[in-house]
Amino acid sequence: MTVDVNKHLERAKRYLERNKLEDAIEAYHAVLEAAPHHQEAMQALGDLYARVDKPERAATYYGLLFDRLTDPREEPKAVALYTRFLRNVSQPPERVARYALLLQKQNKPEEAIEQYTAAAEQFEACGRVEQALECHERIAQLDPDNAARHLALGELAERMGNLPVAARGFLRAGQLAKVAGEVDGALELYARAYQLAPEERGVALLYAQARLHRGEAGAAVELLEPLAPSETDPVFLETFGEALMHVGQLDRARSVLEQFYRERADSFGKLLELADHYIKAKQEASALELLAQVKKRMCDAHRENEFAAQLDRVAEANPSSVGLTEFWGALYNELNREAKYFDVLVRLFDVYLAAGNVTGACETLDRLVDIDPYDFRNQQRIERLEGRVDPAYLRSASSRLVKAASQGPQALVIQRSLSEEESEDGFTEEGRAHQALEDLLVQAEIFLQYSLQAKAVERLQKIAEMFPGEEERNERLRNLYQLAHWSPAGSKLRAESSSGAATASSQPGKTGAYSPETLRDLSKINEINQLVYRQANPKVMLSVAVNQVGSYLRVTRCLAVMGAPGQPPQMAAEYCAPGVEASLGGLIVRLLSQIERAAPDSLGGLPLEAAAAPVLREMGLETALGVQLTDKETQTPAGMLVVGHAAAHKWKPNETYFLQAVGDQMLLSVNHTRLRTLVRTLAVADEKTGLLARSSYTDCLLGETQRAKSQGTPLALAILQVDRGPELIQQQGEGMVERHMEQLARALQPVARQNDLAVKYTAWALAFILPDTPLAGARNLIEKLRKVAAGVRPPWDPGRLTMSAGVAEAIARPDYDSEDIVTDLINRAEFSLEEARRKGGDTIVSLEISQG
Repeated sequence: MTVDVNKHLERAKRYLERNKLEDAIEAYHAVLEAAPHHQEAMQALGDLYARVDKPERAATYYGLLFDRLTDPREEPKAVALYTRFLRNVSQPPERVARYALLLQKQNKPEEAIEQYTAAAEQFEACGRVEQALECHERIAQLDPDNAARHLALGELAERMGNLPVAARGFLRAGQLAKVAGEVDGALELYARAYQLAPEERGVALLYAQARLHRGEAGAAVELLEPLAPSETDPVFLETFGEALMHVGQLDRARSVLEQFYRERADSFGKLLELADHYIKAKQEASALELLAQVKKRMCDAHRENEFAAQLDRVAEANPSSVGLTEFWGALYNELNREAKYFDVLVRLFDVYLAAGNVTGACETLDRLVDIDPYDFRNQQRIERLEGRVDPAYLRSASSRLVKAASQGPQALVIQRSLSEEESEDGFTEEGRAHQALEDLLVQAEIFLQYSLQAKAVERLQKIAEMFPGEEERNERLRNLYQLAHWSPAGSKLRAESSSGAATASSQPGKTGAYSPETLRDLSKINEINQLVYRQANPKVMLSVAVNQVGSYLRVTRCLAVMGAPGQPPQMAAEYCAPGVEASLGGLIVRLLSQIERAAPDSLGGLPLEAAAAPVLREMGLETALGVQLTDKETQTPAGMLVVGHAAAHKWKPNETYFLQAVGDQMLLSVNHTRLRTLVRTLAVADEKTGLLARSSYTDCLLGETQRAKSQGTPLALAILQVDRGPELIQQQGEGMVERHMEQLARALQPVARQNDLAVKYTAWALAFILPDTPLAGARNLIEKLRKVAAGVRPPWDPGRLTMSAGVAEAIARPDYDSEDIVTDLINRAEFSLEEARRKGGDTIVSLEISQG
C-alpha cells in the first residue's frame, strides 16, 4: 500500500512540473483512495482546486485537512487554514464550533464569540440543542459581564429542561442587572432562577438579599430559613441576621450575628445596628448589654476610636434614650476625650430633664461645671432647674460659676446671681454677658495674631452660638470674622467674606495688621517648632528649645522643666548667657516653687521680681517670667518655661505670647516622642525586624494626625510592597517570603529617619508613617527605600524582585476630625498602591488630593 501511495505522489509531482493540473488532481485522488487520511494529498487537492477556480471543491479538501489538524502543535496552522480558505464558505456547525474553540485558545474572544454564535444558530436550526447549549455556555464564559448572553443561555437551557444551567444563567444575568441599577429586572431574574433551583444555596442567598434590600425582610427570612441550621458562611449569616433584625426577631438575630462575627471579626457594624433596633423596640437593657459586649471586644482589639464613631451614629439616631446617652458619656469619659464628653453631658442633661430625672440632671450639671465652669450656657441650665430643686443647690452651683469667672482674665462668662445682693455688687446679667463677649474677642484676637487659625475659629464659633447676630452691630467682631475667613451660617458676611477679608486685613488695631515685631516672633516660633520636632529624644528637644528661646529673647537664663507642680522635675534643660554659670538643682526647684505661687498677669504669664523672691538674686537674676505648660489630654499642669534677666526689665505682652506658643509646642513634641518610644517598646511585631504590629497602625496614625493638626505640619503615609506578593507566597511558601521581609526590614530601617514609624502591613508589604513630611519628601524617601530594597536578594533566587509603593499626604479639611483624616489618608494610600499594581508594578503612585 505504501508503495502505491509513493508511486501516486511521484506521478502527481511530475504532472505538476509539467503544469498538467487535471492529471495531478487525478493522481492525488488516487493517493486519498489508497490512504484516506493523507494530509499532504488533502492540502494539494485544496490548493489545486483553488488554482483551477473551483473554490467549493477546494473548501471540501481544506475542510478535511482542518479536521485532521488535531495535534496542539498544529492548532495555529488549523486556525490559519480556516481563516484563509474556509471562513467565507458555508461549513458544518461542528467545524465552526471547533474553529471558535481554537480562537478562544488563542485569546481572541470577540472572534470566538462570533463563531460560537454562528455555530449555535446552525445547531438550533437542525435540532441539535445540546450542542447549541454548549456554544452558549462558551459565549457566556467569554463575555461574563454581558447580561444578554447569560439570559440567552438561561432561556435555552430552560427550554431544554437543563435546570441547573438555566438557573446559573438567570442568576448571573440578575447580578449584572443589579450592577447596572436595574433593581426590578434583577429581582425578576433572581425569582426565575429560584423557581428553577430552589435548593441551590447561592440562588436562594442572592434572591433573599435582593428581597431584603427591597424592604421585604419577611420574604428573605422564608427563603433562608430552610438553609439556616447548617450554615456557617459569613455572607449567609450576615444576610440572615439582618433579615431577622428587620422582622423584629431581635434575640435570634443577635445569635446569628454573633456567630457571623466569630467567623469574620471586623467593625461589628451589624451588632451596633441591632442595638439601635433594640432601643427602638423599647428593649434598652438588651441594647446596653450588647453594646457593652461589643465595646469590650473592640477595645481589646485596640479599636476604641472605631467603636466610638459607630456609637455616635446609634446615639444620634436615639436622642431620647437615657441609658444609651449614659453609656455614650461613660465611653468618652473612659477614652479621656474631654470635648466630646462635654458635648454628651450637655445632651444627657436635657435627656434627664425630659425624663423627669432631676437628680440626674443636677449631677450632670455638676460635671459640666467641673469641665468648663466658663460655659455661658450653664446659667441657662440653672434657670431650667429653678422651682424643681432645692434653692440652696442652685445658689451653690451659681457660686461655683461666679468663683470660676473671677479666677482669671480669660474667663468666658460670669454667672448670673441668684440674689439681689449679688446683683447690687455689679454681677448683672448684661454686664456678665458683655464681659464674656469681651473675653472671647480678646482670645480670638490673640490666636489670630499668632496664626493659630483653628483656635481662633473655635472662639468665633462660640461667640456666634452665645451671641447670635452680634456681628451686625459690632464692627470689631465683623473684622475678626473677616480676618479668620469664617462667618456663621446664614450671616450676611458669608457672601461678602472674600472682599471683606482684604479690607479688614488692612485695618489697624487689635484686628489689624501685624507689627514688624510680631512678624519676627511668628517666624521664630515656626523655626523653633521645626527644630524641636526634628530632634530624636525629649532631652535634646528641651535643650534646643531653651537655647533658641534664650538667644532670641537675649535673656540671662532660660529654663524648661517637665513634671507636675510640687514634685521634683522629671526632665530639665537650661540656657545660660555667655559668662553665666549653670544653676544648681536646688535653686531651680525653689525658683519653680516661687513662680507657681506668683499671681498671673492679664495674659496668663507668671512674672516674678527679685524683691519678692530672693532666690532670683541667688541665680543672678533681677526678674523672671514663666508660663505654665498644660497637658492637652489631661488638662493638668505638666511643665514650665521660664526666662530671666540679670537687670531690671519690663516684660512685654508679646514675650508672654512667644513663651506660651513655644512652650506648648515643645510639650507636644516631647509627649509625641515619648509615645513613639512607648509604641516601639510595646507594639513590636517581630524581634528580628523591630517592625510595629499592624494592630498599632491606626493608633499611630491618629496620634501623628493630632500632632500634625495642632502644629500645622504635614504628614504622609507610604505603603511599600513586593510586587506579586501573593504569587510568591504560593510559589515559595510563607516561610521563605517571611525571611525575605525580615531582610528587607533590616535593610530599610537604617534609611528611614528617627521619627518615622515602620509597620508590618501585610506578609509582603511595609507601611511607613512619615511625620513632618510633605508628599514630595515622602516620594523621595520611598524612592531611596526602593533602591535599597533592589539590592536585597531573595533567599530562593539570585534574581531581583521589584517593589511598588502608594504614597499619600494627609489633608485637614474644616469638616474633618482626626479619625476622618486618617480614614481618608489610608484610603488614598491604598488606592495609590492598587493603581501601581494595575500599572504592572515597579513604580510609585501618589493620587492627587481631592479638595471636594
